[in-house]
Amino acid sequence: MNIIDLSTHVFSTNREGLRRELIEMFLKEEPGQDRYELASRNRYVIKEIDGMTIYLQRPAQFNNGFDFTLNVSGINFNLGYFNDKGNQKRSTTRPSHEHILDDLSSKKVENQVLYAELKEQIDRVYNCNLPVRDDFSFNSGYNAAIILECLKWLFAEQDITYWHYSGRRMLYDAINEI
Repeated sequence: MNIIDLSTHVFSTNREGLRRELIEMFLKEEPGQDRYELASRNRYVIKEIDGMTIYLQRPAQFNNGFDFTLNVSGINFNLGYFNDKGNQKRSTTRPSHEHILDDLSSKKVENQVLYAELKEQIDRVYNCNLPVRDDFSFNSGYNAAIILECLKWLFAEQDITYWHYSGRRMLYDAINEI
């Protein structure tokens, strides 16, 4: 596993620049030699928040070329989620759109005024700006700083995968419907 520490890297503050920057980083990856032990695997460490590491992992196994997975060590995002048979879903460090949307919904139900302030920061992240605040005191769900960082990278992933369509707008529209 090749580990690339980007925790001090300052990323582009526009959609096109961030997409280009990520793809150029991915293009620097060493090629693999097979699908198993000699495969090229890369972990891009983005940030540490409250002892949890947020990182991008490649390859993503989704057959989308430049795709990656977003991960947060120390969090099981499937806790409380069940499969069709009623069994607890397998543990995952990968937040999905559903996980994020459910978390934001619970925050809005808990405190609409505080959620409106959080939503302002989500809007900043959507527009490729850093949040000016990430210390929200919700009792429900995950740390808001982690949610904001996850959104940044989920938006970026959507831009890479669906650049010719609406990219990040798909997830943002779902957030706006909460």
